[in-house]
Amino acid sequence: MEILPFQSYSCNKALPCLQDLGIIKPAEKNIIKPGVVYCLRQKGDTGGNEEVNPLQPYFLAYIREDGTVRFNYTNAKQILEIYRLMCQGRKAPYEKLCELFNTETRNGEEMGKYTELLKKAVYEISHVFRKRSNQKLTTDRGALLIPQSKQVHDLDNFELVTWLVIK
Repeated sequence: MEILPFQSYSCNKALPCLQDLGIIKPAEKNIIKPGVVYCLRQKGDTGGNEEVNPLQPYFLAYIREDGTVRFNYTNAKQILEIYRLMCQGRKAPYEKLCELFNTETRNGEEMGKYTELLKKAVYEISHVFRKRSNQKLTTDRGALLIPQSKQVHDLDNFELVTWLVIK
């Protein structure tokens, strides 16, 4: 992954085109729906969290427009595959889609929809993080309790690295 400016985004309406070209198989068509792929970085000291999140300090989430978290950070391979399918061969975002996004959000002034999706994605991340952390304690004799300061709780624990809007 190339270094991107924080909070950069891209719009992609490749779904119909990829389906027509046969690049997306029928099974994938049911998985990839309009939504957002978020890439977040946990703030602060995250040492020891790799037991719960191998991508530490990064977290990925794919959330659909209806608020369903389809894949969370435990499904990084699937999220990266979606990212690859949507972006492979593209050197720049679709300008027309970026214009539509800017119109929809009034040039980023009305980001309520995407903020709510981000909050739902972070809630799911924190829920799964706690669940995996607790499972580790009950299944691994050498497991240690992750200090509260290193756990993820809410949006304030993250920096938004980038996001991909899928239409």
